[in-house]
Amino acid sequence: MSVSELVRCKRAIAGGEYREDFAFVVRDGTIVAAGDFQEVREQARDLDARSFPADRLVVPGFVNGHSHAYQILLRGWADDLPFAKWRSDALYKVVPQLRPDDVYWTFVAAFSEMLAAGITTVAEFFYLNGNGNAHAEAAIRAAAETGIRLVFARTWMDAGYAPPEFRETIGVAAERTRELIERYPQANVCVAPHSLHAASHDMIRAAAEFAREVDCMMHVHVAEASYEGEQTVRAHGVTPIALLQRLGALDERTVAIHAIHITAGEKEAIANAGARVIHNPMTNQYLGDGICDVEGLQALGVTMGLGTDADVKPSLIDEMRSAALLQKIARLDGSALGARTAFALGTSQGAKALRIAAGDLAPGNAADYAVLDASRIDPWSPAVNALVYRGEDRWVQGTFVGGRRVYVGERSQLARLGWEAAEKIAKRLV
Repeated sequence: MSVSELVRCKRAIAGGEYREDFAFVVRDGTIVAAGDFQEVREQARDLDARSFPADRLVVPGFVNGHSHAYQILLRGWADDLPFAKWRSDALYKVVPQLRPDDVYWTFVAAFSEMLAAGITTVAEFFYLNGNGNAHAEAAIRAAAETGIRLVFARTWMDAGYAPPEFRETIGVAAERTRELIERYPQANVCVAPHSLHAASHDMIRAAAEFAREVDCMMHVHVAEASYEGEQTVRAHGVTPIALLQRLGALDERTVAIHAIHITAGEKEAIANAGARVIHNPMTNQYLGDGICDVEGLQALGVTMGLGTDADVKPSLIDEMRSAALLQKIARLDGSALGARTAFALGTSQGAKALRIAAGDLAPGNAADYAVLDASRIDPWSPAVNALVYRGEDRWVQGTFVGGRRVYVGERSQLARLGWEAAEKIAKRLV
């Protein structure tokens, strides 16, 4: 159901700035006016009001730019493995066995965990498509029933080494993707050739053309590990970003996932093409991938977001903090990538990277927001700094998507069922 109401916040973060006695008007799930309460209320005389007191801080919902939700089943037992072994002995062992019903319940559990952490949008990179759309439809249903806003990055993959449950021909992948786009407009379905090593060059070209034809985004893993660049240069004589460019797959629709091991020239190519980058700092540390040069890309004007990727702990608060601290370490400079930029990566800039209207409490955006326990913030600390450097998921007291409350401060009945089912699935498969 669409929501229309006046939301008054004694304390809020809007436009990246701390605000007091702030308000916004929601009509049919979209913010149509925002500003000082005394100015805004006149535009909402016909609406009911919702008010948050001074011990609550209202912030834009966090935007998760890249996730593989089924990987919550790998947590714990698959830790501390080198990437090749993690992929072969964990990822490729478990995920191909998932039935559509397993996907539904695992995604209910993962999406509920995200909502409890204030995440209102997730871009789910989904590659279990080899047997048709049933698995994808289960994931989309989980998003709809938990209430999270979904960007469904529907993977195309044809590498011979990948499990058959992941592989398709170009024609089949295109047909199935088009079917999802037509059946589930609310899922923001877009195309996602897996990577330069897991999708053939013909498939990547076709995916880029498909994105242009239907006007959707194209997500692709690129330059995540150092070996990828070395293999690409050895096999094709160019670096990964240059290869994407050669294949006609680097433009304003491209969402480059990771982009860690890239040259200065490749960074400029990304910027010149208007492509976007999703940085996954927690997973990059977990898998030993490396550190993306966020500062360098931001200096060139590249739009970026943050993702939880392997979902070891799907927390955008942790991702924002990690993004800032990694840049300080990489540059040996405590002033590198400040809290405000990190916060923007997880909210407004992240939404822009996905091409969705969200990420800020501003007119024209979806009424997606989280309500935090402001008593956790030191009275002398700027709210954004406190959230980025000291925030915790348990500060989240409520989460709203399109103005509708989808997390109330404790697990819903559906979330509890999801976790019970996920436990049984993990025991069966692991």
